[in-house]
Amino acid sequence: MKKIVEDTILAYIETHLDMEYGQDDIAEAFGYSTDHFRHLFRMYYDMPLGEYIRRRRLLKAAERIGNGELIGNAASLYGFETAAGFAKAFRKEFGFPAGELKRQDDIRLDVLPEPEYDRNQIRISFLETQELKMAGRSVIPEGGADIDLLEEVAYWLDHEFPEIDNSEFSGMQCFKDDHIAMWYHPLDSQEITYLMGPVVKKLSCVPEGLITVTIPGRRYAVFETKQDSDKKELAETVRYLCKYIFREWVPANDVVADRMGFTFERYHGNKVSVYLPLI
Repeated sequence: MKKIVEDTILAYIETHLDMEYGQDDIAEAFGYSTDHFRHLFRMYYDMPLGEYIRRRRLLKAAERIGNGELIGNAASLYGFETAAGFAKAFRKEFGFPAGELKRQDDIRLDVLPEPEYDRNQIRISFLETQELKMAGRSVIPEGGADIDLLEEVAYWLDHEFPEIDNSEFSGMQCFKDDHIAMWYHPLDSQEITYLMGPVVKKLSCVPEGLITVTIPGRRYAVFETKQDSDKKELAETVRYLCKYIFREWVPANDVVADRMGFTFERYHGNKVSVYLPLI
């Protein structure tokens, strides 16, 4: 069971359970609008933010009652305005009245929503690709070599990123609405960079100043969500896919990812796929 302190968001919520902190306050603390934070929380934890807060407050109140605190005091401390409201919520959650708590020994007071991934929303396919050519610009990420690559995929969406201007695009033979982004380690540099740009038909038409990469044709596992994402949700969709791939899918499946190959994000408008090279 994951400990609360190992998760920054859950740890923050935990330290504010006995305060008059609402969802707006928590979202603001992490720099998001309330609606967007609710969406991210539900996507990652598979539980609505309000339900999680309510349940944690109930569990903390139950813990205090089990240690001898008066029911009314524990309920008030964790934001329940009336004893009747607390009693109703408690019975609904645990199936028995709060007054019987000391006779119950099977309440899990450490229950947390584990990150879950809705496999029904993820499409996985296996395909042999032809050679892909791309051209783009790169940046050295904030944090340099210490950056968490999995947390910072879709880097171009959350940070200032040098764009290819119209004059450069005009001479390039690009495929329409087809872009690739990835963590890239140039052969002549010790720095890891984030590279993003269009898929092109010929490298000979790419103007000077842009980085070109040829991705060999090979076998990939391709992951995508079944629905398009809004632009503001696109970065979180990519992170969601990558966490699913490396934390759940790869360990659970009899496949070997080629860590020396190119793992990359591919964007077609607001549709994104993650390509994992296989051996």
